Amino acid sequence: MISHESALAVHGLGDVNPDRVHLSVPPGFRAQAEGVVLHRAVVPPAEKEDHSGFWVTTPLRSLVDVASGSLDLDQVATAVAEALHRGLVTARRLRARADAMDPRTALRIERSLTTPD
Repeated sequence: MISHESALAVHGLGDVNPDRVHLSVPPGFRAQAEGVVLHRAVVPPAEKEDHSGFWVTTPLRSLVDVASGSLDLDQVATAVAEALHRGLVTARRLRARADAMDPRTALRIERSLTTPD
């Protein structure tokens, strides 16, 4: 399923234009392909949506995924601001989901929420 930076592009959040396709795959998935970044994860049904024939992580999950990675904090903040503005997420739900991940992700989300537009 499309995730991380690629999911932000599908949702039209931020100005991320990944040079490789980011996919979340089950932990036991072994195949690899050139031009693809695999993220091994279990994505619950509530965190994915059908997007015209393919699965993509929800905006909430996508934002938390990129905040947990190495995407530049300014790019994360831009995507967060756009998702909030469009009503795709709330700050409260974003904080709660990030807090459930780890302290680094929670800190990056908090910084993204407090970054001026």
